[in-house]
Amino acid sequence: MRYTPSRPGDDPDMPHSLDWLTPEIEHVQACHQRRVADLYDGRQPEHVIAIAGASYGRSHGLAGTHEIDMLAQPEVWLADVIEDMASRAHLAADPVTFRPLTIEPDPWGVHYIDALFGAEVYFHEGQVWSDPLACDVADLRAPDLADTPLFRESLRLAGLAVEASQGKLLVTTPVLSCPINIAINLFGERFLEALVERPDAARRALRAVTDVIVACTRAFFEVIPQHIRRGTVAANRYAPPGYGFLDGCATQLVSGAHYRDFVAPLDAEILRLSPHGGMIHLCGGHGQHIAVWRGIPELRSIQVNDRATDDLPLYVAGLRSSQVLYIAPTEKTPVERALELARGRAIILQCELAEPIPSDS
Repeated sequence: MRYTPSRPGDDPDMPHSLDWLTPEIEHVQACHQRRVADLYDGRQPEHVIAIAGASYGRSHGLAGTHEIDMLAQPEVWLADVIEDMASRAHLAADPVTFRPLTIEPDPWGVHYIDALFGAEVYFHEGQVWSDPLACDVADLRAPDLADTPLFRESLRLAGLAVEASQGKLLVTTPVLSCPINIAINLFGERFLEALVERPDAARRALRAVTDVIVACTRAFFEVIPQHIRRGTVAANRYAPPGYGFLDGCATQLVSGAHYRDFVAPLDAEILRLSPHGGMIHLCGGHGQHIAVWRGIPELRSIQVNDRATDDLPLYVAGLRSSQVLYIAPTEKTPVERALELARGRAIILQCELAEPIPSDS
């Protein structure tokens, strides 16, 4: 694994001034947060909620970018993030579109858990990649996290982010993903074959992955206080305190029966770690799982973009009325069409609005 541990050079006393965080900005941010909380509690807001935040900082801090490495220079990275946030602070005072002020420590992005398992993770042409493990699916074992430098360094980064936030900015966990995503990252099509031909091996691998995700979740929950802690990409998928998050991208690759029998119980187990359950992110053809998601009480919201947004009629018809739908408009399903399809439901638009839209429009 290409990973650089902390090295001398950080200034532990580097200030992270929040002087730019004016009472007006704090008031607007609090109002947006309250509106989202009301929606989750079943109270329809007067106007449609729109979220369009930003990822702050000059880089994602990944090794190999020749920018700021968030693990090797966490204080420098945090200072850069907050400086960037300050330069765009006026946007956070937008009363129409919610732009959450979020510090997002996400070392290795969606391949963070892969790296903990010892996969070769690297940065190439603007993207993070991971190479599959050489071992058999049946031989996957959970790593000793206490003896894993990446885990220790990322916990330290999260703690420093909490300090820098001064209790006024949101701090996310790394991308803890979900069992099916990570299993496919680690083994590629070999895992999908095992799911059909060697189900016991597939179950053992999924259990090992889930155990690591659970352990990481608990550890980061201990470091990041609940009132400022949010899930991955909270800048655009903000949920109230106490809600978790799953990446459901790879669920499109498995049948409804395989998801129901192998993966859904594990997803629910992870969501139960959060006091109020949580959200799943979807970006492809996942319609075969809607009936299962309807029946998972811990699944409180569903976020759709790209192909999943264009399947919006399936989600509107198939989900519980209390499940909040986050919708990223597409060319095929623009804002007007999304509002028409989801009329009467609890929805959040993931886009910028120039003017407020009445909820009953």
